[in-house]
Amino acid sequence: MNKAIRCIASIMTALMIVSVLSGCWSRRELNALSVVLAMGIDRVGDQYEVSVQVADPSQMSRSRTTERSPSILFSEKASTLFEALRKLTTKASRRMYISHLRILIMDEQTAREGIRDPLDFLFRDHEIRPDFYMTIARDCTAKELLSLVTPMEVLPALDFYKSLKVSEKAWAPTSAVNVVEIIQKFSKDGVDPVLTGLTIIGDKEKGMKADNVKQPKSLTEYKYIGIGVLNDDRLIGWLNDSESRGFSYIANRITNTVRKVKCPQSDELFVVEVYQSKANFKPSIKDGKPKMDVKIAVEANIGEMHCQVDLTKADQFEQLQKAAKDSLKQNVVRTIENVQEKQSDVFGFGEEFHRKYPKLWHQWKQDWDRRFKEDLQVNVQIDYHLRKIGKIISPIYKKQEEKGRNE
Repeated sequence: MNKAIRCIASIMTALMIVSVLSGCWSRRELNALSVVLAMGIDRVGDQYEVSVQVADPSQMSRSRTTERSPSILFSEKASTLFEALRKLTTKASRRMYISHLRILIMDEQTAREGIRDPLDFLFRDHEIRPDFYMTIARDCTAKELLSLVTPMEVLPALDFYKSLKVSEKAWAPTSAVNVVEIIQKFSKDGVDPVLTGLTIIGDKEKGMKADNVKQPKSLTEYKYIGIGVLNDDRLIGWLNDSESRGFSYIANRITNTVRKVKCPQSDELFVVEVYQSKANFKPSIKDGKPKMDVKIAVEANIGEMHCQVDLTKADQFEQLQKAAKDSLKQNVVRTIENVQEKQSDVFGFGEEFHRKYPKLWHQWKQDWDRRFKEDLQVNVQIDYHLRKIGKIISPIYKKQEEKGRNE
C-alpha cells in the first residue's frame, strides 16, 4: 500500500513539474529569418524608401570560395516604415528580424523634415533593442551607403558601426549617438540632439562592386564627417570638424583625441594628445538674463613637436601650455557662437537652468531658443595642463642641424 502511495506521489510530482515548465511557444526558426544589421531611410517624394542590409550566413567566412556577397540589400517604398518592412516579404523568402540592428542611416531630407515620425516604429516595436547607432547620409543616400563594399569587415554594417564607435573615442569630431540618447533628449526640455554625418568619397558605382576591395587602396570609401545640429527633431545645420571638436569638449564626449596648435614664436605647429577632459556648467541670472559659466579642465601630453623650444625650460614649456589653452578657448567660443546662431541648444544649457531655477524655467522654456540665441551670455574658462613630453626633448631636425654645424 505504501509503495503504491509513493508511486502515485512521484507521478503527481512529475506532472506538477512538467506543468510549470514553459516551452518555446513563440519560437522562430533561424532558417525562416533574415537578420537585419543595418537600415537606411530615404525620402522619395511623399514616401519613405526603406533599405535593409541582411547577412547571408553561408557567405560569412572570409575563406569562402563562391562569388556571392556576404550581405544582401533589400529595399521597398511605402508611406510608413512598418508597411515598407512588411512589403519586403514580396522580395525575400524570409521575414526581416531587426533585433540585431547595429546602425540606422537617414538621408538629409528625412532629417530636415523631422525624424520623429519615421522613428516611431523603431521606438515602439518590442523586438527592437535600443542600442543601435544613428547617423545622417550627407551628399548621398542611405541606400547608396548600404550598397558599398567596405574594406575592413565582411559586413558593411559592422564596418560602419565599429568605425563610428572607435572614432568617437580616438577622434573628437565624431559623435556616436544611439537611439536611447535620442529618446532621452526628445523627452527633456532645454537640450537638443546631434547626429554625425556619413558620406561617400569616390565613385559611388565602383564602390558597390567587389573590385572596390581587391587592391590596397579602395576605389571608393566612406567617411564620417561633421556633426549635424537638430532643433527638436529637425536637422537645421552642420558643424565643421573644428566646431564638432569644440562641441565634444563642451558635451563631455572627449575620451582621447589629438589637436594641433601653432607655436608661440613661429608659424610651426606642435600636436597635443588629450587624454582627459571634463566640462562643468554653472548657470546664473544677471540683469534678468541667463548667464552660463563653462569651465573645461584638460589633461594632455605633447605628441609631436616642431617648435624651436627647449622643453627643459619652465618658461618655454608654459608658453606652449598657454598656446594650447588659448587655441582651445577660441575653438570652444566659436563653436558656442555658431550654435547660438542656429538656435539649437545641443549643449544642454537649458536643462541646467531647469535644474537650478525650475520655477523660472517654466517662464523661459516656451521661447528658450530665442533666449539661447539673443540673451544667453556664456563665459568660457579653460584649465589646461600639459603633462608628458615623450622620450625626446628637442625636435629631431634641430639635432641634425646642430650636427651639421659641428661637422
